[in-house]
Amino acid sequence: MRTKTTAPLLAGIVACLLTLTGCLGLGLGLDGEAPPSTPNGGASQEATFVEVVDGDTIETSLGTVRLIGIDTPERGECGHDQASSALLTVVRPGDGLVLDLPEGQNDRDRHGRLIRYATTDAGVDLGLLQLEAGNAVARYDSLDGYPEHPREAAYHSAQVATLGADAAVVALGCAVADLPAMADRWWEEYSSCGKLRLNDLGLPVGPFDRDDPAEAEQYDWFANRTGNAGDGDGDGLACE
Repeated sequence: MRTKTTAPLLAGIVACLLTLTGCLGLGLGLDGEAPPSTPNGGASQEATFVEVVDGDTIETSLGTVRLIGIDTPERGECGHDQASSALLTVVRPGDGLVLDLPEGQNDRDRHGRLIRYATTDAGVDLGLLQLEAGNAVARYDSLDGYPEHPREAAYHSAQVATLGADAAVVALGCAVADLPAMADRWWEEYSSCGKLRLNDLGLPVGPFDRDDPAEAEQYDWFANRTGNAGDGDGDGLACE
């Protein structure tokens, strides 16, 4: 009777040792570390803002958060300080945030940081803020082989910064600083706002204000001379 009971028990113990998972409740991989993050079912949490790490990373009461779907200049690169400072215009230490993890997105990145949208109590999406300000590019999404996220299309549409030839982020302010070395009437090389947005030279991509003397010629070109109605809604801004 004892022999019949012991054999299945021993078989179960051996199976547990061979797989190194589950039976002892350890949840460890073969190297003894926690397994990599896997796509989840989505979650929303309230947190408190602590400090800025850089333009796309913040510290919160729930841990370090890497903002989903954007990339800002690295430390020491042009635009880094501006991107970091931009966040402090809408959120201060102690302010509340809502951290959203979309369904299917990885919970953490390879550095162990939480991957989240971060939205202020006033409803400002910090990732979108950086894109619209020209401090970031839309990146690390389904176009790069990462999980798709719900705001992906809106993020790409809002992007005004560019990527350089070395794949570094060229913030809008940094691109403007390079313009004197370019052709005097560079905008005439582009037959539509869409083609201008694809430039890899760090050129501004709009919007161009009809009433701003510094942008009036660019406005006129894209709104009236390319045949592509760059100011389709007639609000005085071309290439919005």
